[in-house]
Amino acid sequence: MNIFYTNSLLSYIKRHLLTSAPFLTPFKLINAAIAAVEMQLGRLRCKSRPITYRIDPSTACNIRCPGCQSHTEKTTQKRLLSLTDFKTIVDKIKRFSIRIALYDSGEPLLNQNIYKMIGYASDQGIGTSISTNFTLFEPDKHLDALMESRLTTLQPDLDGITQEIYEKYRIGGDVETVKRGIEAVVKRKKETGEKYPIVEPQMIMFEHLMPEKGEIEAYLKEVGVDKFTWKPDDWGFNPAQMEGAQNRETPSRCMWLYLAMMIRPNGNVYPCCGRGLNRLSYGNILEESIDKIWNNKYYQFSRKLFTPGLDLEFDPEMENLPCHSCTLFKKARVMKPNPAKQAAEPSS
Repeated sequence: MNIFYTNSLLSYIKRHLLTSAPFLTPFKLINAAIAAVEMQLGRLRCKSRPITYRIDPSTACNIRCPGCQSHTEKTTQKRLLSLTDFKTIVDKIKRFSIRIALYDSGEPLLNQNIYKMIGYASDQGIGTSISTNFTLFEPDKHLDALMESRLTTLQPDLDGITQEIYEKYRIGGDVETVKRGIEAVVKRKKETGEKYPIVEPQMIMFEHLMPEKGEIEAYLKEVGVDKFTWKPDDWGFNPAQMEGAQNRETPSRCMWLYLAMMIRPNGNVYPCCGRGLNRLSYGNILEESIDKIWNNKYYQFSRKLFTPGLDLEFDPEMENLPCHSCTLFKKARVMKPNPAKQAAEPSS
């Protein structure tokens, strides 16, 4: 069974980087090699730049999954990425980028410019992927645009073969719409002989989904998708105990801080795809250069947490860094507590 782990470098390479190999240039290959060495050495200042980017075209969503906050969290931040801003971002990262993932906290197909964005990235020689609930995809309206965009990888969510099981998590979605979309894309590929997009449905390993596991896999094989992937339930909704999904050692070095960058619709940069629309931003790529952001004080402090040494002195400016509460990677040290708060606490 193909299982994808979000914090695994091996899974990351197998699922994303191997499909992005056609988009490598000599410069990108050298940059990627330097990034890998700098991650291994735990460098605080990096000569390399991120090789993959997650650019969120929409932080809104049309369905209400219990493990997601996009439909409940309030924010004053921009929720849809404009095509102009997307092109500005791509122009700043295209020398380094092997792949752009056009999704994160919301549903990418809510952005009416999504296929134009994918097409622009393709024109710049960058691989692309979208993870989508696929309930907004209408073959008669969208199939031509999808194929013309030259999307590299399509990852539709199929958390059930029947509506009864599917809607336990994908609340407000219609599983038949998802299946019709998958079938339409696969059929068009077979008719035209196109290699892309690679159609890779993904399912989350929920306990309630296990009775339909065999039926889901049989359906996908019959349709003829390129591959399909199971993902552990990292949200704690009702995780299934599946062979191969337990007893995994927590990685000791955060790959996000060396290989990838997360960008929201307003240009704000974050160190990873962690939850929360109102997290501390590490910079804004629409206002600053990638060189300035990648080695700024926030990135260097975060990298320190994953390199051996004495615990770091308290710094009020770094108190809200999301890396402090991360449990996906094993930190080598922590920041000392706020001495002012300690002094104010009554002694026992």
